[in-house]
Amino acid sequence: MTNEAQTVAELAVRATGVPTTVKTESGREFLVLPAGHTQHDVTPPNSLDVHRPKNIKQAVTLQNADALIEYLNRFKSTDSLLLADIAQSRIVGALDYHAPDKAALVEHRAILDLPYSEEWKIWTGISGQLQPQLEFARFIEENAPDIKAPAAADLIEAVRDLQAKRTVNFIKAVRTSSDNENFEYTDNTEARTKGELEIPTRFLLSVPVYFGDPPVEVPAFLRWKLDDGNLKLGIKLHRAEHIRQASFKLIVTDAVEKTGVLAVFGKLS
Repeated sequence: MTNEAQTVAELAVRATGVPTTVKTESGREFLVLPAGHTQHDVTPPNSLDVHRPKNIKQAVTLQNADALIEYLNRFKSTDSLLLADIAQSRIVGALDYHAPDKAALVEHRAILDLPYSEEWKIWTGISGQLQPQLEFARFIEENAPDIKAPAAADLIEAVRDLQAKRTVNFIKAVRTSSDNENFEYTDNTEARTKGELEIPTRFLLSVPVYFGDPPVEVPAFLRWKLDDGNLKLGIKLHRAEHIRQASFKLIVTDAVEKTGVLAVFGKLS
């Protein structure tokens, strides 16, 4: 049996000088113009049967955990599987995963790369770094809403004291009974008068780890260094990686509870 192209070509050779419309067995229609044996596909739109794939081959990138849950609930099967890569904050839903007694293509995937919250990026970005006292004071002032303890009034007072003591020489630091750090200094502009500056040594932040998540408590400690009369200060988050991993596990657990899809910690190669 000749194919469609051959059929059209043969009819074109035999055609008269009048344009001819040819309809093939598959339902396609061609307009044949004898001059030069030109042909044009004039099949009416949407008139042919569309051959649909037997399996879904699709990788979808989602932007939050709710979208992952909704997508899983729409396309999941009894063999679907969640693979949670805790190191990369990535969850992959393998919708057409292998069954125990049957191999599958594993070509339909829902991918969620959990984005960090802006607050988490700010505080982890500054963690462990020492800054000049004025820069540190400005940072604390700008990000004070993320600090749960000490009280806002006490923190603002300490920050203002830091900003006011820009030209003094710091001598030493003494830990107080209230577990604050008391910095002693001399002020050369005021007849070498001596003074003290007290700063909290422990902080409790309340920030979300991932975008859209509720805030979690993150302990932090004051870090400081005296360098030839200059005071440098910083914040060190306590066990930040443990807190991040705990938040990731909660997201995975929530996805399992809301979809019924089994989760394992690992990643697809």
